[in-house]
Amino acid sequence: MATTDASSAPAPPPRSQSRLSGALLWILLAAVLFRIVTAVMDRGRTEEAGLVRWESHEKARALSQAAGRPILYDFTAAWCGPCRLLDRDWNDADVAGKVNASFVPARVVDRVREDGRNPPDVAEMVRRYEISGFPTLVAAAPDGTMIAKLEGYRGRAALLEFLEEAGKPTAPSR
Repeated sequence: MATTDASSAPAPPPRSQSRLSGALLWILLAAVLFRIVTAVMDRGRTEEAGLVRWESHEKARALSQAAGRPILYDFTAAWCGPCRLLDRDWNDADVAGKVNASFVPARVVDRVREDGRNPPDVAEMVRRYEISGFPTLVAAAPDGTMIAKLEGYRGRAALLEFLEEAGKPTAPSR
């Protein structure tokens, strides 16, 4: 007959520690699932806002040169509340008409909070135009030279004023 020595078997973990570990595991799994769902939902939503005919920032420079119009970069982020307010203005027919007629509009979506960093081309644009907050609008000549910059959301009237000033044709330099 075999006997077991009770002193050599490991003691089971205390019941409260076992329940706590299970609860932490479920919380962690729920947080990961929530993060995945919000990232997927936000990625699609911020790329297309309103009546403005957005182009990718990669194609904007070539289109700007071909059309002879400046580029309007909309630096935005999925988590940004003021950016959502600006998105409402892109649905305004007067605003969208002015943007579509005067600029080659391009959205530049910051992904630092979601992905930990931006793609290299976006990081370069953020550095070049000294973007320190969102939303930021940058009007740039076809060669990339900054014409004007509007930081933050200041309402529809300020947006229209910015678009009017930044969209004025400039005299060619001699």
